[in-house]
Amino acid sequence: MQFESLANELLLELFKCLTTSHIFHAFHGLNRRFDALILEYFRKCNIDFRSISKCDFDIICEQHLTEMVDRITSLCLSDEDDTPGQIDQFFGHGFTFQQFINLKSLYLYDIRSETMMDKVMFDLPYLSNLTHLTFGQCHFPVRSNYEKAVSFGSCIWSLPKLVYCCVKVEYKYRQTHHFADRCRRDNGIFIIPTVTSLTLEYLSFIGMKQCDIVMDQLFAHTPRVRHILADNCLNIHMNSLSIIPSMTTLNISLSSFQYWDSFFNFLRKMPNLRHLKVEFCSVYMYVNGQRWEQMIRNYLTKLERLQFKMLVSLNDELNEEEQVDRILDKFRSQFWLVEHRWFVQCDWNLYKEFAILYTLPYAFNNFYFYSPIQSKSTSPYDNDLRSYDNVYSLIYKPRLFNISSSPHIQFSNIQHLSIEFPISAHFWSIVPRFDHLISLDALSNNYDEHCQHQLEDLLDRAPRLSSIRLGWKTLTSPLIKLFESRNWSVYQLELLCYGRSLNKKQCIMISDIIPSIHCKVLNLMVANRTCILDLINTMNYLRALNIQCQYDKSNRSIESTQDELCEWLQQQLSPRFSTTKISRRDTVVRMWIR
Repeated sequence: MQFESLANELLLELFKCLTTSHIFHAFHGLNRRFDALILEYFRKCNIDFRSISKCDFDIICEQHLTEMVDRITSLCLSDEDDTPGQIDQFFGHGFTFQQFINLKSLYLYDIRSETMMDKVMFDLPYLSNLTHLTFGQCHFPVRSNYEKAVSFGSCIWSLPKLVYCCVKVEYKYRQTHHFADRCRRDNGIFIIPTVTSLTLEYLSFIGMKQCDIVMDQLFAHTPRVRHILADNCLNIHMNSLSIIPSMTTLNISLSSFQYWDSFFNFLRKMPNLRHLKVEFCSVYMYVNGQRWEQMIRNYLTKLERLQFKMLVSLNDELNEEEQVDRILDKFRSQFWLVEHRWFVQCDWNLYKEFAILYTLPYAFNNFYFYSPIQSKSTSPYDNDLRSYDNVYSLIYKPRLFNISSSPHIQFSNIQHLSIEFPISAHFWSIVPRFDHLISLDALSNNYDEHCQHQLEDLLDRAPRLSSIRLGWKTLTSPLIKLFESRNWSVYQLELLCYGRSLNKKQCIMISDIIPSIHCKVLNLMVANRTCILDLINTMNYLRALNIQCQYDKSNRSIESTQDELCEWLQQQLSPRFSTTKISRRDTVVRMWIR
C-alpha cells in the first residue's frame, strides 16, 4: 500500500504524532491534496512553536503562516530558553493577534518583559472567538501596580467567549539553589476584575509565590465560574454573604496567616461543591477531623472528593508518636472510615516541631524530602506503594547521610528531580526507577569521585532525561568528560560552578563535549565576554545559548534588544550566523541561533 492511498482521516491522525515543523517539512508542497490537509489540520489542531528551530520558525512565518492566518484555531508561542526572543521575532515578521480572527486557544510561555506583555494585552481584545487562554511563566502586575493589574484583568474578562484562563509558573528547577538567579518576574499576581464575564468557568493560578485575589470582586464579576485553582492564596475573606451556586471544584493553597473559621466561612458559600483540594501552609490553619466532619455534614452535603495537606504543631516536650495518635483518632469515625473511605496519614520526624497531615493517596505534585520521615495512617492498607503516584517533582536534600523512612514511601513517576550529593542507599529505596525522569537538578558542594560515580549511576538509570542543571563545587575535567564518555544525549544543559562563573579553561572543556552529547541548549555564567569566544565553535551544534557574564560592565538590570555586549557578540559571529537573534533579559544574553 502506498502512503498516498491512505484515507484523509488517517493522515490527519498521523499528523498528531508530528511537530509543527515536521508537518511542513514532510508534506507541504507535495501536491494540492496534502496542502489542503495541512490547512484542514491546523483549523482544528495547535500550531505549536515551542522548541522549534529558528530556521524552521522563520520559514513557516515567511512562507506558510500568512496563507492560513485567518483559519488557525490554536496557537502556541514561547520565549523559553530553547527559543529565546521568539515572540518578538513573531511580531517582527509582521503578525499581530488581530489577524487570527478564528483563534480559539492561545498559549503564551515565558514572557517576562513588561513591554511585551503590554503589547500582548493590547492585542488580546481583538480575539473575539478565544475560548482558552494560557500564560506560562509570564509577568503579571502585583497589587503595588494597581492600575495595570486592573487593566490586565479587564482585557481578559472582556473576551466575549472565554471559558478557560490559566496563569501558571512551572519551572523545571524550583528555587533549589540560592545562587541560581532565574531572572524571575512572576513572584505574584493581583486579580481584581472590574468587568463581568458571563462565559468564564475555569480559572487557574498555578505556582505563584503570591496569589492576591479580591474574592468579592472575582465572584461578583464571574457569575458562572465552576472551577478555581489558586496556589499560595493570600486572602479568602469575603464581605459578601451571597451564595455561589456555580462552584463545583475548588483547588486552593493558603499561604498567609488565617484561622480555620475564615476558611470554613468561605466554603459555606459553595453548597454545590463536589471536589475540594486544599493545602494549608500555616500551623494555625490546622483543622481536626471532627471540625471537618461537622462542616461537611452541615454545609457541603454534595462533596464527593476531599484532598488536603496540613501542618500540625507538635510539642517537643511530649512523645511525638502519642501526639500523632491523638491527631489521627479524630479521623477514625464512621464518617471518615466507612461513609466516605477517606484515609489520612501523618508524617513526622525527630528534628522538627511540626508534622504533615494529608489524605491518601497523596494528591499533590510536589514532595520535599529534607529529613527522615516516620509515618502513621488510618488506612487499612499499610503498604500501598501507589499512594505517591501523583508526585511528579521531588526535592531530595536530607542533611543526614544515614537516614531511613517508612518503607511504603516510594516515588515511581518522578519527572523532575532536585537532589544534593552525596546520597545514601535510602534515596535508591524511595525512588526505585527513573523511567519518567526528564529533568535533573544536581548539586554538590564537596566534590569527590564518590559523588561523580553516584551521578553517573543516576544518569545511567534515566533513559528519558533531556534536561540537566549541574551545580557542582568544582567543574573538573573528569566531571565534564563524564558526559562525553557515556554517550548520553542531553537536549538542555545548564552548568553552575556553585555560584561562581566559569573560567576560560572550563569553557574550552565544555565546548569540546557539546557535539558528543548532542546538546541543543546551553546555559552558563562565564567570567567575562572573552570566555564567550571560546564557546563560539559550539554554535555549529547548538540551537540556543544563554550566557551571563559576571564581570562584564555592560550588564544592566533592564530589558534591551540592543546594547554594547549584544552588538559586540553579533560582530564576532561568522556570516553564516548572521540571522542569529541576540537579545538580553536582565543580565542574561540570549542567542537563538538556528
